[in-house]
Amino acid sequence: MAQTTPSATPALAGQVLDQTTQAPVAYPSVGVLRRPLGTVADDQGRFALSLPAANDQDSLRIGLLGYAPLTVQVAAFRRQLAQSGGRVYLRPAPMQLAEVVVRPGKLTRRVVGNSANTNRIQGGFAMNTLGKQLAQGIHVRRPSTLEQVSFHVSRCTYDSLFYRINVYQVVDGVPTANLLPEPVYVRVRKGQLKDRMVADLRRFNISVQGDIAVGLEMVKNLGPGQLMLGLSMLRGPVYVARQSTAGWERIHGFGVSIDATVAEYRNN
Repeated sequence: MAQTTPSATPALAGQVLDQTTQAPVAYPSVGVLRRPLGTVADDQGRFALSLPAANDQDSLRIGLLGYAPLTVQVAAFRRQLAQSGGRVYLRPAPMQLAEVVVRPGKLTRRVVGNSANTNRIQGGFAMNTLGKQLAQGIHVRRPSTLEQVSFHVSRCTYDSLFYRINVYQVVDGVPTANLLPEPVYVRVRKGQLKDRMVADLRRFNISVQGDIAVGLEMVKNLGPGQLMLGLSMLRGPVYVARQSTAGWERIHGFGVSIDATVAEYRNN
């Protein structure tokens, strides 16, 4: 069962289902807009979120890449759950993969972001807070295709890792649209960790330019433990969100060990 927000009542509990197939939707985010109140449903779409009546006039959003987000007033959502027996439906809205355009010229691959494999300074996921996100700001100078992202783990006390990868366009210093067409997850056992965790994104043909943010989101309760990434001075900014619906905090002065490999075509 998904993590609940402690010491708040009454609770909202239900299951998120695919409107077309009626199948459970794994790991959708459930949260109150512009407030640090939310959670992530489990692999069967089950969630429990405790909200006081004081939040009844706020808006709650349920969302996952590949589905149209559902936004509803908290009070109305309470009634909807009671009437439907706890079932909530998301409508599939798959994104189209970008067309591959082959340009004449020389292909150049670059690694951008923070590639430092340092263990001296650490930061990351000290507690199991479902929906927390940590992202590295990266600047891409020319139109490019995002091929892979990687993360340096400086400390891990979990037996295995399970996190969601997100890639956002950054506009006016704030992460906005997620550039991935579907959810991408990191699954790795502690004994399989190397210098960097690598996620291959070439199949998505993601076009990037300007400022982006690449990060990890905690979507599964892993039990007691910590996941820490390396930190480096003056390689930011870093973006932190307590919940996907709560907004972002931008932190300057250091960067987190996340980088991206991009490919660009340049005229000969």
